[in-house]
Amino acid sequence: MSDMFLHKCPNCNATLEFDIESGMVECSFCGSRFDVNSLKTEATVKPDGENKKKKKDKDKAEPKEFDWGSYKSGLKHEDLSGTVSYICETCGAEVILDATAASSKCSYCDNFLILSENVSAGLRPNGIIPFKILPKDLPRRVREFYKDKKLLPYNFFADNKLGSARGIYVPFWLYNCRMSGNVKLSGSTVTTRTDGSYRITETSVYDIDRDGEMEFERIPVDASIRMPDALMDSIEPFDYSQLVEFNSGYLTGFSADRFDSDPDENLPRVNERVRVSAENMILNSVSSYSSVSVQNNDLKMSDQSVKYVMLPVYLFECKYAGKTYSYAANGQTGKVVGDLPVSRGKSFLNFFIPFLVAAGIIAAVLFLLF
Repeated sequence: MSDMFLHKCPNCNATLEFDIESGMVECSFCGSRFDVNSLKTEATVKPDGENKKKKKDKDKAEPKEFDWGSYKSGLKHEDLSGTVSYICETCGAEVILDATAASSKCSYCDNFLILSENVSAGLRPNGIIPFKILPKDLPRRVREFYKDKKLLPYNFFADNKLGSARGIYVPFWLYNCRMSGNVKLSGSTVTTRTDGSYRITETSVYDIDRDGEMEFERIPVDASIRMPDALMDSIEPFDYSQLVEFNSGYLTGFSADRFDSDPDENLPRVNERVRVSAENMILNSVSSYSSVSVQNNDLKMSDQSVKYVMLPVYLFECKYAGKTYSYAANGQTGKVVGDLPVSRGKSFLNFFIPFLVAAGIIAAVLFLLF
């Protein structure tokens, strides 16, 4: 059995939950509210004898928040593919959860459990962005997402059924790095002049050489293997100015997972993303040319560092015509992404009507000519 705990109300001992509107933790039983930072962030442990000494030595050795270098140096073998057993403090039931779970609901009493070993000591995140968007606001956000999608079925708005949204804190890596090096470009200018009855177009081509050095901060990559990378990339951006110090009080009322991906293995993704951004910045810095293209990019990434944070995401589904469509929403900004059904009739008309119009124009021209 592994350690877990609940955030309980000091006044009545009921379970507290984070309230999005107030930004405080609230007791639904007696109505009391408390500042998140006033809560204890770990389970109360009462070791004795030799175990007490071991815990004290361990606390001294471990950093107070996550550091990838320290964590990696002490990592021998970590299997996060299985499950872990917990005993709920409230109802005493045994709860079986994924090894990556950091917060989850007890399926027997519906209280949210905080899993100590995945949020404390060396695994304590460097920061968290609390939820800002209320679940009741999601239907409006989804309608905005549907807006102007011309190929949606005619009755989709009326017939789709929006399932309940699940709020989850998704683990993310935030990378800082420097990109420097050389980019070779080709620029061209086009001039046109008239010489008698001739119109002359002259194109001049130039070699352009640019050296650059840029620093990048907070490049996000989701740190959960189970989360689709493309989906998590799509709900960006997050406003990282709203990152706050991690406190497990933000998790109560929501699910959360710890990271299970290796930040070193994600560096190629980061490198490509930063390299393209740096290349575009250099392209945009070149003016006075009709067109500019990149011939060679020799930019190199260096001075990489990484932080571990939890970011708010809603996951939900829509059911339509016997099919289920999955969606995600940014829990800070409300941005919605996901798949949408396509009407075969609208797709046909979208292609066929422009074709008929073009065919009609051609027929009219031929009629006038002949």
